[in-house]
Amino acid sequence: MRMLLVILIVLLGGAFTAGCARSGHRRLPRDARNMTTAPPNRTPEARSMQVGRVLTFAEAQLGKPYCWGGEGPRCFDCSGLAQMAYSRAGLRIPRTSHDMAEHLPEVPMEEAQAGDILWWPGHVAIYEGEGWVIDAFNSREGVVRRYGFTDPPHRALRPY
Repeated sequence: MRMLLVILIVLLGGAFTAGCARSGHRRLPRDARNMTTAPPNRTPEARSMQVGRVLTFAEAQLGKPYCWGGEGPRCFDCSGLAQMAYSRAGLRIPRTSHDMAEHLPEVPMEEAQAGDILWWPGHVAIYEGEGWVIDAFNSREGVVRRYGFTDPPHRALRPY
């Protein structure tokens, strides 16, 4: 019985760590991240107050470490960062990247706007516009601003 419990724990642990951390072996190219410069043409007047709150919260987390299951404030995983950013804007979204893909409205990639969630299998990022995202990338990189289309996202989700 004890051996069965150990096997079950190992299997469940593997399922949970297949999320954002799956990219832990990858390293972002130096020119793919920029923690100091916002993408061009992103002014407060050009976005709604909710989107502004989402992006402001996400930007304030730049440089924080990644931690699996992290919902802040010290560290985040990808979906924990998204969930907290949207909650600061008064929006409730699902906790995991899988549930976000299942329950949030999808928009065509060519119509993605600042404040949308970009989705890859097991990973999400908050879209800033002009191809830039903020995400808890992995345990090596932490929360970063990066060009999100070096590995094109599979879907765009609009929770607002």
